[in-house]
Amino acid sequence: MNLSWDSLNVHSEIKEVIRKEFGFEQMTAVQAASIPLFITNKDLSVEAVTGSGKTIAFVVPILEILLRKSGEETIKKHDIGAIVISPTRELAVQIHDVFRRFTEHLKSSESPKVQFRSMLLIGGSNPFKDIATYMAQGANIVVSTPGRLFDVLEKSEHFSERVRKCLEVLVLDEADQLLSLGFEKKLSDILAFLPKLRRTSLFSATQTKELDDLIRVGLRNPVKIEIGEKSRQSNKGGGGGSQVQMPNRLLNRFIVLSSCEEKVPYLVNFVRQQQNTTRHKKYLIFMSTCAQVNYFEKLLGRFLNAQHQHNSNSKSNSKSSNNNNSHNNQITLLKLHRKLKAKRQKIFEQFRETEHCLLLCTDVMARGVDIPQVDWVVHFDLPLTIESYVHRCGRSGHQVNAAGNSLLLCLPHERPFVELVQEKGVDIEEEKEEVTSTEEEVNNNNTSNLREEVLKWAKAEARRNIHFYELSVQAFVSFVRTYASKHCLSKFLFKQTDVVDIANAYALLKMPAMPELRQAKHLQQKGATAFRGSAEDTRTVNNFKDILYAKKNAGATANDPDGDGYEEGERRPYHHSKFGFKRNPEMQEKFERECTGGKLKGKKKREFMDALEQEELLMDARVVKKLKRGAISSKQFEEHFGI
Repeated sequence: MNLSWDSLNVHSEIKEVIRKEFGFEQMTAVQAASIPLFITNKDLSVEAVTGSGKTIAFVVPILEILLRKSGEETIKKHDIGAIVISPTRELAVQIHDVFRRFTEHLKSSESPKVQFRSMLLIGGSNPFKDIATYMAQGANIVVSTPGRLFDVLEKSEHFSERVRKCLEVLVLDEADQLLSLGFEKKLSDILAFLPKLRRTSLFSATQTKELDDLIRVGLRNPVKIEIGEKSRQSNKGGGGGSQVQMPNRLLNRFIVLSSCEEKVPYLVNFVRQQQNTTRHKKYLIFMSTCAQVNYFEKLLGRFLNAQHQHNSNSKSNSKSSNNNNSHNNQITLLKLHRKLKAKRQKIFEQFRETEHCLLLCTDVMARGVDIPQVDWVVHFDLPLTIESYVHRCGRSGHQVNAAGNSLLLCLPHERPFVELVQEKGVDIEEEKEEVTSTEEEVNNNNTSNLREEVLKWAKAEARRNIHFYELSVQAFVSFVRTYASKHCLSKFLFKQTDVVDIANAYALLKMPAMPELRQAKHLQQKGATAFRGSAEDTRTVNNFKDILYAKKNAGATANDPDGDGYEEGERRPYHHSKFGFKRNPEMQEKFERECTGGKLKGKKKREFMDALEQEELLMDARVVKKLKRGAISSKQFEEHFGI
């Protein structure tokens, strides 16, 4: 196979961009196999391992097809010649950026004189703004997520009319994920808007039955291209079924922890030890649900930041330059999941640009996104499927000549998942124990000591902070429901799960009432894990419930009938609700004295607001108790809460 870019029959300007902008001296296997067919009117179904260069494999043909068309007829600014559909906003932004680098170069070149414009359509804003932008500036190449593309097609007659008349190429990137995320109906609706005479190509890392069905509907006699890698993956599994492909410089490991309570301490110690190396590192920590990401961001932030503070204090007598180095070694902690909506792109870019960073995320980051030098992918929870495991791991070590690492944290009863991964041909080695380099680290970073410290702090914070308590319950409930119903081995694994151990790890004050927990009644038998709750914890939970109920009723308005002060299902700290501190004159006076006029900003302001919130919560709890024992009347209770 000829891998030279010179062997391609494409415009020289495209080759120049590839070499100058991207620095690619030769094609990858998937590019060499698919580009020549794509530019000769073939529909393609391309399956290739993550990091194999699939984006360039469809960007180059799209540009070449449009360049050839521009030589035959004038392409107007509203003529949409190509559409690329991506499953996630992050991947859509990444693809659009690749197109932009090509089109900017083509605009500045003298021959041929083309003014192609690419346009990004993703959620998070009003679709009519996108329509107005299209009408004002035009677009020849559209990169979009399915929902937003359908919205614009449906709401803009001019946009859909130009698509029907001008579309030459449709590409579905990460096509298997488009289907797994439930976009089948949206894709069918989109296809109804498109012209029948078009070229259609599907690019994915795995092949599924649903994808085969889509190929039969959307492609005309497609050429199927499968690109694997000669790698270190094992073929000794013999488990039947297809083998999976992973980057050949990726080292996969797993460690079996005896209790769920050990996960956070192990992760904290792991990151601390890695920070002792000379080079800054990036970590992707995958969790199952959005609620888990929200909860563990608070927990990990407390202990990683505590380590930084400890380092700074221990060096307080050293030179200022050493203090600066300690400060620069601090790790940035970020979170990203689908519910963050408009904030997602800003967080994604921050993670890409920050050298020393840890990102807590869901599987929204598992597919297609290209992040420079992710040193470690850590699976905090088991992936839901083997495919999810492959795609998560592929975020590290997928770039050319880049080494990567993945680490799976699992419990003893979850070994069958590891065995299933091995049967699919993946070499995954067991990590036996943590490696500590000095006696001081053994004393300071011992997992068992840190485990008690983490649980003690989390429990105290849950008793003190009603918002943290809510996060812990939401995280536990969402994880258990996902684990019990969505995991590929859920019927087998969940029956063996110690849900009380999980509840202790999430610092729950009281076990919630969940139908899923009925399957775990055997855990209450003799010798089972003891729940770390107390009678005082139960009273605290009951007080929290009373407070939340009173808050909800007190905040009810015509525009916010639930009284929770939240929009579109997203939770916010309640001190941002409509009432604020206005029903407590003393606290309102403190708030206005300290926070108005920009006296307190940033972290100091948030800490001050949290302190006021806790003070108000304690006051509300006392009022609820007074009502229960008859010390105040219902009218006085209602007056306190502004009802």
